[in-house]
Order: sequence, then C-alpha cells, then structure tokens
Amino acid sequence: MNEQYGALAQLYDDLMYDAPYEDWSQYIIAQLCASGVEPGADLLEYACGTGNVTLPLAKAGYHVTAVDASEEMLFCAQEKTRKNALRVNYVCEDMCRFRLNRPACAAVCACDGVNYLLTDAELRRFFEQTYANLQEDGIFLFDISSAYKLENILGNEFYYDDGEDKTYFWQNRFDSERKTVTMELTFFTRQDGDIYERRDEIHVQRAWKSAEIEAMLCDTGFANIKVHGFLTGDEPCAQEERIQFQAVKKGKNNE
Repeated sequence: MNEQYGALAQLYDDLMYDAPYEDWSQYIIAQLCASGVEPGADLLEYACGTGNVTLPLAKAGYHVTAVDASEEMLFCAQEKTRKNALRVNYVCEDMCRFRLNRPACAAVCACDGVNYLLTDAELRRFFEQTYANLQEDGIFLFDISSAYKLENILGNEFYYDDGEDKTYFWQNRFDSERKTVTMELTFFTRQDGDIYERRDEIHVQRAWKSAEIEAMLCDTGFANIKVHGFLTGDEPCAQEERIQFQAVKKGKNNE
C-alpha cells in the first residue's frame, strides 16, 4: 500500500544496525507492566516496520496486533515471526484509519511513526483513532525523533555507505517554514555479477514540538500525560534526540 518503504524494507535492518532495540523493547515492556498491562494482554503496535519491537513484545507474552502501511516491511516482519515460532496478527493499513474490532489494553508506536504525520489534521486523526482503539484506562506509549534532532542532526546532511553488494546515498533538506525534513534516498543492490538495481525513495518527517504533541493528546481526550527523555524517566533536555510520551485513555479511574 505504501511505496515509501518498497526499496528500504530490504535494507532497513542494515541501516538500523546500531538501534538499541533490546533496551527499547524492554523499556516499553517495563512501562506497560508498571501501568498494569501485563503479558497476556491485547496490545496494538503502530508502524511496526520489520518487527524489531514487535518480536520482543510477542516473546514477552503479549497478544500483538501489528499495523504498518508497507507490505514489504510487513513481509520482513512476518518472516522473522515465522522463524521465531511466534504468533502476531499483522495488518497492512494506514495507522490513521485502522480500527480494531475489540479495543486493546495498550497501544505502542516506536521509532518515528508519529514523525511521518505531517499536519495537525493527521496527528489529530491518529490520536482519535488510537483513543477509539483503547479500552478505558488503556495506555498509549510512543516516541518521536525530536525537533532538535531533525533540524540540527539530520537536516541538510548527506550520508552514504558503499558496500560490496549494497550502496546507498541519503540527502536531507530541512524546511524551517514547514518544519519538515525531506530525505532523498538512492539504493543500489547487486543483482547478478556486476549488474546493480537502482531504486529511489523520498521520505518526509515533521519536526513536532513536545508542547504540540501534549496539546493534541489533551484535545483528543487523553489524560495523565508524561514526557521523558529516551529510555529514561527524566525530563527531556534541550538537545534530546528522541522523546518518549505516555498517556492514558480517560476512564473511571482518571476522569
């Protein structure tokens, strides 16, 4: 459904080799358990990608429904799930439109899924759908790449990696008026002998401020909003690169 990750899906794990997925997933599990969402509960994961957070959640015993808009990314996640003899319900759908048949105990969105929402209307629609997909007192955990990171670290930078079988070029442009970073990626992958296939993708992410996220969460009905630095319980610093959010769907215990 989503062509953005058609080429990137096969290279995604190579590009993200240094991401701390084990610590990331254990942090999420700890936050869920601290909020009373124990293994065995129904869990909704948005923008699951190739399943690097999905699999640890399933291994921990959660009943995971994992949503992503890219068929190619989901194919990679399904292969990992099969090889690990796990069970996950994968769905190819826009996370702003997906609706569960039965509300979940918690929802998770890790690694920039929210950054791909470029307008206030898209952010509101996603939060409204998440609210509808949660039980009363359900927990919503997600993170974003910070505005600082997109503007000062990724923005207007060029990256490349020249491997034996795979080569990529990655050019970024930050638009201060639109608060977006446009990422132009070109991949060359060896096919047969000295023949390489070229594929190009363009990704755009929004530099959301924490205050904007918090205000939209409140507007869509969430309560008990907490904001932390990445994998910590501390208040985010000015140069925080990734920011964690936690919110609760209003119910009988938090009206």
